[in-house]
Order: sequence, then C-alpha cells, then structure tokens
Amino acid sequence: MPRFGLLVRWTDVLCGLVLQVAEMRRNRNMLRVTRSDGQVLIRAGAGPDAPLVAAVTVGQRPPDEVLRRASDGFLVLEWPRDKTITRTLGLPAQAREFLAGVITNQLDRLSPWPVGQILHSHVATPQADSSRLAVRVLIARQADVDAARAELAEMGLNVDRVESAPDAGEEPVAFWSSRASQGDAASRRRLRLFIGGAAAYVAICVLIVVAGSIVTNALQEETQALTARTHALQKRADAAKNPGAIQALQPPERAWIWKEASTPVVALVDALSRAIPDDAYLESLSVEAGKLRISGLAADAPPLIDALEKTGRFFDARFSASTTRASDGRLFRFGIEANLAAGATKKGK
Repeated sequence: MPRFGLLVRWTDVLCGLVLQVAEMRRNRNMLRVTRSDGQVLIRAGAGPDAPLVAAVTVGQRPPDEVLRRASDGFLVLEWPRDKTITRTLGLPAQAREFLAGVITNQLDRLSPWPVGQILHSHVATPQADSSRLAVRVLIARQADVDAARAELAEMGLNVDRVESAPDAGEEPVAFWSSRASQGDAASRRRLRLFIGGAAAYVAICVLIVVAGSIVTNALQEETQALTARTHALQKRADAAKNPGAIQALQPPERAWIWKEASTPVVALVDALSRAIPDDAYLESLSVEAGKLRISGLAADAPPLIDALEKTGRFFDARFSASTTRASDGRLFRFGIEANLAAGATKKGK
C-alpha cells in the first residue's frame, strides 16, 4: 500500500505539472474581456491597457479570429467595480497563516448576501510597522457572475477566470477559476487516469521487451549449444566411417568415438552367422580398432565378401591373404578383413 500511495502522489504531481504547463502555454495568448454599456470589449493581454482586438455588442458573435484565439488561449473576465463589494480588515501580522479561516468566519458580517450565494477572495498587504496586515476582501454575487459567464458562453467565449477590476495600482484578485471548478476536477481525474494508463502501458511494454530479450538470448544460447553438439556428433559420425580420420584424432576423442561407434559383439556375431553359409565355418575372429578379421574354411570363398557387406555391419571387405585349397582338397582356406560400419543402414538383404 505505501508503494501504491507513492505512485498516486507521483501521478498527482505529474498531472499538476501538465496542467501548469498547459496553463502557461495558454497564458501566452491571454484575452481580457470587459463588459461596458452593452458592449463586450476584448483586449489582447492581461493588463487594462492591452490593445483592443474587438468590440462587439452583447449577444453578438465575435469575429472568427477572436474566437480561435479565445479557444487556444486563456480568457479572463474583468468583473466591474460597481458590482464588487470591498471590505478592509486590520489584522495582526501573525494571522497571515490563518487568513482564509478568519475571513470565512467573518463573511456573514462582511457580505450583504448569504454566504452560500457569493464568490469572494482577499489580498493582504503589510502595513508600515510590519506588525499589522491590511486585508482587502472582495465579494461578488455568484448569480451575477454565473449569468455573465453564460452570456459570454452563448457568444462563443468560454471564461477561464473571473478577476476584479484593477484599482489604484492594486493587483487584480481572482473570484473564480475553471481550475477550481468541479469540471476541472473531473478533467484532472481523467488526466490522472490517462497518465496512469500511459505509465502502465509503458511499463508493460518494457517488461515485454525485457522478457522477450531474455527468452531470445536463452533460445540463442540453446541453439548454439545444439549446433555445437550437432557438429560434434556429425564429426564423430564422419570419423566413424573413416578409420584414418579416427587415428588422426586426440586419444580422448578417439576413445569416445570408438565407444559410441562400436558395434556390440553380439550384433557382430549375429550378422556373421547370417552371412556365413552352412558349408563354411570360422577358425578365428577378432575385432580391433574398428576392423573385423576372420579366417576359416569355405567351399566357395569369394561370395563371402558380398555377403558380409550386405549385412550393413561391415564395409570395404577384402581378402587379407590369398585363398588356398585345404588339405582335404574340397574346401578353401580364406582370411578376410572388413571395417565396422556402426549404425549403418543395410544396403540390401
């Protein structure tokens, strides 16, 4: 909850800054409206001596250029002195921090209208001895102000602030401001929701980008590992088919390849039993360094080469010595060498 409260306060501060910047931007194009003798005088600037840009009869629509400037700028309604009640209070200087409460408590005595029907403001000026304050309280009837604002709104002029008319060098005092109205509060809430939503959207996008980057890096690392392993397996598979390549490897790699590529003796014996015909038999069998060496007797030795290679377990089969006739004159003595083809697919049946 404390973090949530901090986020809300941060959003409020940011919202206030946005509104303040927007108001400063509009203040650069301020228009001051004065109602006098059935006419509406529009001046370009904050002071009473600002140049006059338009003078129209009450109820008449101002020129389009003036309306455009009013919609893009800041419109101030100068409230006439003859409709303003001014009261002056003398208070101790220590009361400066409590002026709002002191004036509110005395409004019943100061105002000719009920408190609920007025708009008021005040300005405090230190006196010569600095121990007293001269507090000028200005009071206007709310119904009159609302009627004037509605009348100007029908003409296309939406008032942003209502100020007292300057008097004898005194600074104007604001009776009413759109920023303090209920509509402005609703705008502030909407702006807060917009800023909060935008911040949440940015945070979600950042999280998605970070998560995507992490996942992408993990996938890249896994892909690189799989690629390296595939290359290693391919290298071992190629080496297993080439005894010369096996001999060129380092001893540890050579041992691993022989271990992975070696064919179980049971499988070799089974393949030999299928390849050797019934009229032949073996006298010796050895497997060393990826080579098979067999010797024995057979009625017809040459077909044994093709029979061995067709098993798919052996390749490059050849006679290791000349074939000679045995002492019985019926069988031939043979010696055959072949390379082991571990995991090779059979070439034929």
